[in-house]
Amino acid sequence: MKIGTLFTQSVLATLLLCSVSQAGWNEFWDRAHLDYGRNKCWPSPFAEQDRASVYNYYTQMTATGIRLQNTLSDHYFDQETGELTRAGSMKIRSILMNAEGRRDIFVMQGLTQQETQARIVAVKAGLTEMVGNPDATAIYVSPDQPTGRAADYIDDVWRRERSSIPAPRLPAFAE
Repeated sequence: MKIGTLFTQSVLATLLLCSVSQAGWNEFWDRAHLDYGRNKCWPSPFAEQDRASVYNYYTQMTATGIRLQNTLSDHYFDQETGELTRAGSMKIRSILMNAEGRRDIFVMQGLTQQETQARIVAVKAGLTEMVGNPDATAIYVSPDQPTGRAADYIDDVWRRERSSIPAPRLPAFAE
């Protein structure tokens, strides 16, 4: 009887330990199959993420460059009236004609809210004059100053440079 009781206790202990040892067995094999599948197709899933991150970076750089290229800064507006100068009108015309798919116009933020609004009104008036519709393209306010100078300044520098060049002359003829 003692052997039967001992046998019964050992069977119960074995069953109990077997059920405890099964904990996590299925999860382990599920994870092993997942890891095998990932290792088998490496680096494809990770390369797509890397490509997307680089693409997002260049997309942001492109958008920033377009915004700066299409920004009407201070020298495109008359300092006293706030109306577009001839260069400003030509810049709007260039944006409308050459920037297909990227025709948004950015107006550099003025020192005051009234100055900024006057610039937007001037751009809308220029659009009305050119296209006949003041809402032909979106107009946004940009806080960034694009690099560059007024065309009058560049023209003055160029003219002074050209006027300081000595007249061309041939060397004296030696016999």
